[in-house]
Amino acid sequence: MSEGIMKKHMKERLGKVINFCENPPLPQSLNIELNSTCNQSCIFCPFHGKYAPSKPFLTVMKKSDAIALIDMAKMYGIGKKEIGFYLAGEAFLYKDLAEVIEYAKKSGFIYTFITTNGAFATPDKMREVLDAGLDSLRISINAADREMYQELHGRDDFDKVLENLKYMHDYIKENALKVATSISCVITKKTMGIQKEFKKLFGEYVDDILFIPVMLQRLNYDEQFIHEYQVIDDSQTEVKSDFVCPILFDTMYINANLEVVPCCEAYDTNCVFYDLKQDFDLKNAWNSDGYKAYRKLYLNSGDLTDTICEKCTLRMKGIERFSLE
Repeated sequence: MSEGIMKKHMKERLGKVINFCENPPLPQSLNIELNSTCNQSCIFCPFHGKYAPSKPFLTVMKKSDAIALIDMAKMYGIGKKEIGFYLAGEAFLYKDLAEVIEYAKKSGFIYTFITTNGAFATPDKMREVLDAGLDSLRISINAADREMYQELHGRDDFDKVLENLKYMHDYIKENALKVATSISCVITKKTMGIQKEFKKLFGEYVDDILFIPVMLQRLNYDEQFIHEYQVIDDSQTEVKSDFVCPILFDTMYINANLEVVPCCEAYDTNCVFYDLKQDFDLKNAWNSDGYKAYRKLYLNSGDLTDTICEKCTLRMKGIERFSLE
């Protein structure tokens, strides 16, 4: 396992943005959610979990709409750095996933990626997306044994995911494919200290593993959750007063309902910047009043109270130290 691939990508993705202005150039990063449905209910998931503030509007994007979005993004030069196909849903539940990835690659997008829990990433489906030209795949696995996996993920899929992971590794190696693979693992109080065991179990099958402490900011948690799972007390964090969100200035998120939203934080709010069902134009969406209002808040050091940005992890000072090796 070569260390740091996922961390490097995330740092580049959330790194320095030159164009901090009300009307920045069209975004270099694009996320298109093909479906908001999921086959698991992870206890800490802010979308589908037990403590989610609200359930997402479950929908599946038409393949024709996904193709049209890719065409328009290509026309405008949006997504030159990367295009991802995920947000709140499980990517492998989308039956046309491989076709959409292949279309994006043939359209000239240099970097495509997905995030998955891996349960539906069967050999046939995995082979399809890898052959389609997928550049990066991240699997979410949050335990090192079957029993804890079932408790945290809400499904008994541990053995299935491990089998699919091994197939992915072997297929990539046998066909000399250039695909960046990684695992993200959310650490809770119940899984503290599993890092060594986790790396021993999964490390040989991926390029990188990132351990992330469970965050409560977006959950309707109760005392039981805090007692059983909390790793970091909110009192240990402090907001960076000079933080300016890079996502608002160089990344566009489109959910499966064809709505342009600020980021992955937006599912439990009514914060929609633009409805592409009313006006199918990505340039107009990027320059919409919704984007401008949030950019102004940051540029003018405005009050972010009661916005989706108020409790965002990215704003927390020293949050980097909470990456658990």
